[in-house]
Amino acid sequence: MSSVIILKKISNYSPEQTLENFKKASNRANMNCFNITVELDPDYNVQSAEGTLSEVDEETLLNTEDEDTIRYFTFNVNNVVENSYDSFTWLTQSTDYFWALDIVNINHEYEFIYRFIVEYFKDNLEDYLWFDDAEWYYTADDIFRLSQRPYNPKWCSEKVI
Repeated sequence: MSSVIILKKISNYSPEQTLENFKKASNRANMNCFNITVELDPDYNVQSAEGTLSEVDEETLLNTEDEDTIRYFTFNVNNVVENSYDSFTWLTQSTDYFWALDIVNINHEYEFIYRFIVEYFKDNLEDYLWFDDAEWYYTADDIFRLSQRPYNPKWCSEKVI
């Protein structure tokens, strides 16, 4: 599996708000969000953004000799483009969802991402979580039900709820 993808509704979508929700969830999960770069269009609207989420601050991550012992991942926030419409009808049965946010370059286990995901879905009830190449997804309700159980490491390779 190459990435964890969050599908968002196209209607009323805002990359700025998505980035703010991402930061808010990282704070609640006691994670550090840094190295954020934002690409703006000519009208100064966010076209895309990327950054890093880590269990340590930026200075610690940059100055560690053994990066493999620190949990982190990078993320990308995408904007709606013309071919976003209907892009996930095969999965969601809705024409209004697209690949808005992805978590990539995962250097450690998925429990770290799970901790973040639970916090993210508290404010993003209409979103879906999809693993690249999976034939299934999780809703916010699925994530909340999972969070009430002991951690299941199979959550990222099969739908366990």
